[in-house]
Amino acid sequence: MTETVPAKGGRPKVQLDKEQVKRLAELQCTMKEIAYIFGCSVDTIKRNCRDELDYGYAAGKIKLRRSMFRNACENHNAAVQIFLAKNLLGMSDNGLIDSEDNAPLPWVEDATN
Repeated sequence: MTETVPAKGGRPKVQLDKEQVKRLAELQCTMKEIAYIFGCSVDTIKRNCRDELDYGYAAGKIKLRRSMFRNACENHNAAVQIFLAKNLLGMSDNGLIDSEDNAPLPWVEDATN
């Protein structure tokens, strides 16, 4: 809930429910959406709730990642398995994506033959 507190001059001060800000960020709501809910500016949200925003956004991503892994590994969802393989393991439909880790091993002739 948003509560306005009388100020000595200028705009009334807005009291933000920081737990609600954290829950909205966990749902990946944008700062603009969160500010709209509280009836304040994005700058007010950024200035007063940076820690709650950071925590909420990170916690939401962790929940999604956990759910995706569970869906891929426990429920054997092939589409999620493919998505994770491409995005986390560097795989593609054409093999491994070029990177230093995926370079072929050098060929060495055995001198004993």
